[in-house]
Amino acid sequence: MEQKVPHNQYDLTFKRLFQFKEVFLNFLRSNINREWVNRIDAESLEFVDRSFIKDEFVEKEADVIYRARLEDTDIYFYVLIEPQSTADKSMPRRLFEYMSLVWKRHMEEKADELFPPIIPIVLYNGRSSWNIPTQIFKGFDIFKDDMFNYILVDVNRLDDERLKSRLDLLSIILYLEKSRRNAEEFVEKLREVSEYVCKLPQSQLKVFCSWLLRIVKPQVREEIESRIDELLKKIEAEGVEDVGEFIFNVQQLIQEYYKEAEEKGKEKGYEEGIQEGIQKGIQRKEEEIVRRLIQKGFDDNFIAEATGVEIERIKKIREEYTKYS
Repeated sequence: MEQKVPHNQYDLTFKRLFQFKEVFLNFLRSNINREWVNRIDAESLEFVDRSFIKDEFVEKEADVIYRARLEDTDIYFYVLIEPQSTADKSMPRRLFEYMSLVWKRHMEEKADELFPPIIPIVLYNGRSSWNIPTQIFKGFDIFKDDMFNYILVDVNRLDDERLKSRLDLLSIILYLEKSRRNAEEFVEKLREVSEYVCKLPQSQLKVFCSWLLRIVKPQVREEIESRIDELLKKIEAEGVEDVGEFIFNVQQLIQEYYKEAEEKGKEKGYEEGIQEGIQKGIQRKEEEIVRRLIQKGFDDNFIAEATGVEIERIKKIREEYTKYS
């Protein structure tokens, strides 16, 4: 993206003026009609040298960068001194590119922090009036609560019954994903959904069967891995002829490995380990009993005495039960 190198005295004058902190702060207070402007820590205001952003196209711009503290948050001001005589329709894109570079540089210095806010400002003195929107993002009024907060979908907290009720490819895979660390539970769930899987279109069946084989592959003996690779290639090329038989064979592979690991007393079995799976199974059974006693109104001390479960663990189960019931 080419921009003319700023060379006139007008641009240079403002760049020099803005190097004085008190001038820049007065500029902010006079032109940004926001309550938070008056809460900026004046002592923290810092002129950021151009070397902060090392990028060829940014070097062609006339800009000023300041950093300040607002309560416990770093905040950046990016001022673009616009030398063109008319409004530039690409301004939103240009600003976002520069903001991205500021974020990148900041994160190189403070990798563990969230992105700091950046306030973009365009200083324009062209012949014609500025006639393009000042919004950088489309649909901001609709999505403003979501654009700068990511939406977390935690597979482990999804409700099994809701997933089963949807009966689409993604829900089936998520339903199984929740149990991929427990062989017995995974096989049982696979039996439950096999009827629905058989009804999927062939294009979706290919995706499901490929996913299933890739889940199983790390858990089988080395001599079986080549068979799985062959199956994967065949599925990608030809699809799946008999889905029921395919699922049955996968179940057999998982159960075979589970049985071998159990017999040999392996510490690590199906992905997280058979022993861990057994222990988790015991814990789940204990938690199920505790939840039933909680439902019946028994207090924590009685439940601890009756089940042998530690009181702190019972309190945690009660807290989770209360939260999601």
